[in-house]
This record gives sequence, structure tokens and C-alpha cells, in this order.
Amino acid sequence: MAEAEGTSAAPAAGTPAPPGMHAAVPDLEDLRGAAHDRAVLSEARVVLARRLGVPPGEALQHLIWLARDLDIELAEAAGLVVGVRDEETGVGPMGAVVAGRRAPRAEAAGTRQAVVSKAEDVLRRVRAEDTAGDAEIIAKLPADPAARAVLDGALDGAAHLVPVRDQDGDVVDFLYAELNDVARDLFGRGAEELTGLRLVQTDPGTVLSGLFDAYVEVMETGTPLDRGSMTHSTAQGGLSRTSRMSVRCVAVPTGVCVTWRYHRDEDRQARRLERVERLALLGFGEWDLATGEADWTPQMLANYGLLPDEVPPMPHDLPKVVADDDLPLVEEAVQTLFSRREPVEAEHRVIGQDGTARHLWVFAEPVLDASGLPVSINIVSQDITRRRGVERALAETRRQMLEQRAQTAQERRVAVTLRRAILPDEHELEELPGLRVALRSLAAESTARIGGDWFATRAMLDGRALFAIGDAAGHGLPAAAAMARTRNGLLGLASTGAPSGQLVGWLNELVGHIQPPATGTAVVAHFEPRRRVLEWTCAGHPPPILVRDGRAAPMEVAPDPMLGAMPGWEYATVRTKLRSGDLVFLYTDGLVERRDADLDERIERLTKILQECSSGPELVLDEVLARMEHDRAADDTTLFAISVE
Repeated sequence: MAEAEGTSAAPAAGTPAPPGMHAAVPDLEDLRGAAHDRAVLSEARVVLARRLGVPPGEALQHLIWLARDLDIELAEAAGLVVGVRDEETGVGPMGAVVAGRRAPRAEAAGTRQAVVSKAEDVLRRVRAEDTAGDAEIIAKLPADPAARAVLDGALDGAAHLVPVRDQDGDVVDFLYAELNDVARDLFGRGAEELTGLRLVQTDPGTVLSGLFDAYVEVMETGTPLDRGSMTHSTAQGGLSRTSRMSVRCVAVPTGVCVTWRYHRDEDRQARRLERVERLALLGFGEWDLATGEADWTPQMLANYGLLPDEVPPMPHDLPKVVADDDLPLVEEAVQTLFSRREPVEAEHRVIGQDGTARHLWVFAEPVLDASGLPVSINIVSQDITRRRGVERALAETRRQMLEQRAQTAQERRVAVTLRRAILPDEHELEELPGLRVALRSLAAESTARIGGDWFATRAMLDGRALFAIGDAAGHGLPAAAAMARTRNGLLGLASTGAPSGQLVGWLNELVGHIQPPATGTAVVAHFEPRRRVLEWTCAGHPPPILVRDGRAAPMEVAPDPMLGAMPGWEYATVRTKLRSGDLVFLYTDGLVERRDADLDERIERLTKILQECSSGPELVLDEVLARMEHDRAADDTTLFAISVE
């Protein structure tokens, strides 16, 4: 056993404690606590995300709402979620119902590349042609009143095209002779950029789509061209553009006039509506009561479990596709639409072919004619199966959390009862020879933070006095149980009369081998009143503070580890010579630890307060509690003031 002997002189005021294990332990515990909270929160987010079938970010928001609903801290709510075990019959992960969702077209990139490749081939061919005479063709072009009338009368983009012929007289291209002010091609080019250029060179897609041959045929036959809607793709500089368009072409004396309209805005709007329906699982339908026809969007069909080629049911047939339990509700809604002619909204279930229920929220309204009779009905449905699944899983999670919370509360009540049963009342302390002892043992105001603070005193048969203070790591029932075993174990071992270092060594083995294993800190001391010698051992605990002749400083301590951390460790026994009137102050970390303050600064503040305190153990404890402003809710707090007679 290592042993340090010596007589400690009166410490100088403000003398800092030497570096050792005691200074690192509270910081380590604080870091461990913060890391534990973060780990539990992260695990709870994953567990809840799996249970609800939602992304982790959404699960975190649900966890915050659960904490607010139960009026508990977020960390406590996370602990309850992690503590709830998934049962085989419990609510499992629930994903979104992918009704009517279309996978992205994998061939889109390949299609665009094919358009570019074919268009570039056409461009390479036409660029090889001689265009030196194009300007002369435009210059010699006679006035064409018919072409001018088309350009002036067109509401859409319009162009006057004149043919370019080869040596055999065949039309190989067209020149843009003139364009109206609103004319724009797919790349946004207008009259200033296109006038005088060749059609195929600027728009090779006209060859790929057959428009070029159609223009030649119009010019040669005089038969107008009218294409109401077609998909047109072209390319320039390696970029492709595609849009639906309507094209009209008429012959004029000098060539042809072409008018066109791109449907990009309409297509963009349609794509947006399709995406809204797909992402929000919204479907729209219309019933024409006059013709008996129904027009439903693909998502509307998917919501009701119908294939795209199936005929949607009419209003009076709608109850046939809903769950039996929801029939009265749907029948009442249909009756309201036709008899009262008012909009309705309701939720009902549709049973799929696999037997699973799909929850739909439905809005419907009648469209009335001038006489007030319904001529059609508009209906909107939204698949809310995922939402209902999340709500059910949340309700089940909340129920389990409440059960876990009740169990935890019961454990806390047991911990409080156990603490009161194990620790004697502070006014019933055993008298110690040669010492006056005062004690304050304050349980945490929050039952969730009740920890493992303990103390012990005993008058030994050999005339010595034993006193000890300690703190079992953790909170709640496990900490209270570890506290009881540690304290009772020490009192049992103390009857051997062994030195404090050996007692703490045995206690270290005891704490490390109890089930479940525990850790903790302690100061164990023997006082021999005849020689006024204090023999003491510190196991990772904040060292005692010695107050002598109006000066105070932490006592020098051997840097020994906390209990249960290092099996087989030999703890040192420190021998300190005391004087009459000396005061030894012992405390647990609940007095000095605060999340918003530095630990060393708090210990320094405590030392300064002790230096300024009145004499007498009771008064010292009262002044320390009044001036330290410790957090009663955060942890237990135990204070020992021992005065040498």
C-alpha cells in the first residue's frame, strides 16, 4: 500500500489544489452525460423514424411534439422512446403508399442524345452546302403581298420562307425571308437572328420531324398544312430542345408562310399539376350527370385502386368500392350532393386487391345549371394512408411512453424511499470522539435527478472516528441501489479496523463486482483524537477543504481513480496533522457543478466562501448553502463540516 506521511501546515489562502484525479472526474462525468444525451437523442430519432416510417428529420420533429405533449424535456422523451421495446404485435415501420407514382424515365437521357446526334448529322450535311448566293436570293426577292398579309395577320409566330434549289431545281432548304415581331424559335431567336439564314441549318429538327418535306409539298401542290399538335425536337450547339407545337403552312407566290405556336406553357402547367398530384397523392375527377361519363386523372384512379384503362364508378356506384364500415358515411355524402346540393368532405377507406386498406380524404361539390339542378360533380381525393399510419404509430408510441414514464416514476419513488431508509437523519448523527460534526443532505428537487450521494459516521472501538462521503454514479433507482451497497459495504469493512487506503481498495473491488457493475467516488477518513491525526483516502472525489486560522485551501490529495474504474488498484492513505479549531469541509459535486460555469472557478468560489465564514460547523453549512447558489434540481448535494475540538 502506498502511504504518504507528513504534517500539513496551515495552507496559504488561495493556494490551488494540485492536479489530480479529483479535478478531472467531475468534468469527465459532465462530458459523459452530455455525450450520453446526444447518443440517446440520435438513437431515439432513428427508432422513431423506423417506427413511423418517416425520414429522421421528420421523426425528430415528432419527438419534439411528443415531449411538448407530455410536458417533459427532450432528453427524457428520447430516453422513453429508446426504452420502449418494439413488440411483435406492435406498430411496425409504415411507409408511404406509392399510389400512381411513376418512376423517372430512364430512357430520357438516351432519347435526348439520339435527337442531338441525328440533328448534328443533318447539320453537318447542310453546312457543307454553298450558301454564298443566299444573300442574292433575298435581295432579288420580289414583293409578295400575300406573304405580307399572313405575317401581319398572324397572332402567333410567323415566317416567310423562300426555297433554295440545287442545280437540278430540287428544293434543298428554305431561307427566312422575313419574320413577324412575335416569332421565336425553340432557342429564343427572333427576326434579327434568323432573317437571311437557312431553315434546316437553324432548325434541323424540321427534317427529322418531316416538316421540311411537308413545306415543300405545300409549295408544290398549294395544299395547306395544318398540324394541330405534334412533338417537335431540334438541336443547336450540342443542346436539344423539345416542345409540343401546332403548325400551319400555306403557299404564297414566292414560297410558303409558316405560322406556329409552342405549347410549352401549357405543357409546363400540365407537368406541374401532374407532379402536384403525384407528390401529394391528390386526384381529380369529374362526373358528367347528363352523359353518365366520368373523367378521372391517373392519380384519382390510383387512389381508388383502379387501373388506367378501368372505367371509374359513377356517384351512386361509389359505395361499392369503399370499405363496408364506411358505407353509411359515403351514402350520406352522396345523398347530400344530390338532395341538398351542397359540397361535402369525408374520409373513407378503399380495400385494395391485396386486402390492405387505403385511407382517402374526399372533397366533392355539385355544379349547378341556371335552374339550380346538378349537371356535374367535381371530386378531389387525397391518399392519407401514410398520415394515418404515422398517427397510429405516434399514438402507440405515446401510450408506450406513458407506460414507460409511469414505470420510471415508480422507480424514482422507490429510489427516494430507499434513500430515506438507508441514510440517517442529519440530526441523528452518531457523536464522534474529538470532533463536532454538522451535515446537510439535500435530495434533488427533481425526482428524475435523485442520485447516489451518501455519507457515513461511526465511532470505532479503538477510539478513532470514522467518517466518509461519496457519490454513486448515475441517477434514479440504479444509483440509489449502488449507494446502499457502497455505504453498507464500507460500514461492514470498517469493523476490521484497516487503514482507509485498504478499506477503499476493498470497496473498489466490491463496487466493481456488484451486479450491475457501478462506479462512484468517495472520501474515507479516520481521525485519531489523542494525536489529532487524520488518515484519509480520496477515490476520485473532490478533496476536502481545510479551514485554519482564517485561511482555506483544498487539501493535498493522491490522484487515485474512482471506485469501480480500476480493479486491483492500491489506494494511498494520506496522513494530515490537524489542530484544535481546524475545520474540514467535505462535499459532493452537486454543490459545485453547474452547466453554465467552470468547475475550477466554482471550487475556488467555495474555498473563498469558507475562508470568510463564521466559526462553528452549523453556521458554516448555512452560509455555504446561502452563497453558493447551487442548482437543487440538477443533483443531490451533501455537505459535511467537521470541527476539531
